[in-house]
Amino acid sequence: MDVRAGVNVQTTEAGCLVVELLQPAPIYKSNLFTHLFVEVIPNEAYFVKPKLSKRTTKAELLAELQALQLIEEEYRLLLDESSDPIFAFYPDGRYRYVNLAFADGVGFERINIIGKKIWDIFSKNEADKRFAVVKWVFENRQTRIIEVRVPRPDGDRYYVTTVKPIFDTVGAVVSVICVSKDITDRKMMEEKLAYMSQYDSLTNLPNRTLFSDRLQHAISEAIRNRTRLALLFMDIDYFKTVNDNCGHMVGDLLLQAAAQRLQTCVRKSDTVSRLGGDEFVVVLSAIEDEHYAHSVAEKIRHAMNQPFDLEGCQCQEISICIGIAIYPDHGSDEIELTRNADKAMYQAKDSGRNGVKLFQPADSSLTKN
Repeated sequence: MDVRAGVNVQTTEAGCLVVELLQPAPIYKSNLFTHLFVEVIPNEAYFVKPKLSKRTTKAELLAELQALQLIEEEYRLLLDESSDPIFAFYPDGRYRYVNLAFADGVGFERINIIGKKIWDIFSKNEADKRFAVVKWVFENRQTRIIEVRVPRPDGDRYYVTTVKPIFDTVGAVVSVICVSKDITDRKMMEEKLAYMSQYDSLTNLPNRTLFSDRLQHAISEAIRNRTRLALLFMDIDYFKTVNDNCGHMVGDLLLQAAAQRLQTCVRKSDTVSRLGGDEFVVVLSAIEDEHYAHSVAEKIRHAMNQPFDLEGCQCQEISICIGIAIYPDHGSDEIELTRNADKAMYQAKDSGRNGVKLFQPADSSLTKN
């Protein structure tokens, strides 16, 4: 036995060298060192065939191993100090290695992670989902790229993770290493853009795009369940006068206050949307008859008649015009229903404002309610 620099080297009867590393070393295998076929694991022995190394004597091999240890230390530093979480698994789900970034990300000390199973770090559901990917890589010997969420008390973090198999000298997968990239900022931006594409920035109500989707869904549900729905189109009377007399900032405050009042007049299952300007729309799903739609419309009209106190500018005489169309009586699809509710609203305006109108076919008069 030859012991130098924390390395034991022995010669077997078959003419192979057995190398045992005694000094702590990183628990990962770099492709740079495959010419030696040594996986750097403390206190574990591996056979090294002399013909696979450029060195032929023990002294030369020890010198090469000492140089290897220096390079390994450099790689250890790169791994440990990387800002990207890096971690490795054994086949049973135990953590073989984690760097500082991973430990900080999950809120544990490294010493309390390495050797523990993934189920000790994450909830069972979260751990099961994560390890299913690791298990797939072990079994299929292929790399996977996934997106993962890490729950944290200060807010969830999101990562894109490359899950890669690590092979031994005979081609068996002995470990799986994962390298993650924090994409939380990108995810937050994507979510913000997705929200902006569907919600009105002033009132936070669904915009025209989301309203269209909600209405189509409500119609589909009505067809499936053989129920009816009501579509209420409305806009604020003399809104331009408010803008002219009090300013556009007060006009915006009025729209925000109106949106809040509208939401208090309907069920949580209903949709209140702002189409633009001072135009709002309400989808009342699963109603029994037009009388219910009429009662909700009157409730909205009464709520809007109450004074608004906006930045010291008291708007005492706010009113609203509402047009109602019923599915399937006044339209069998989104386009027809929307057109007829809009017609009923303009009829309410022509009748003196501050009113509610139910759509009637062309051969009938619109009836004021």
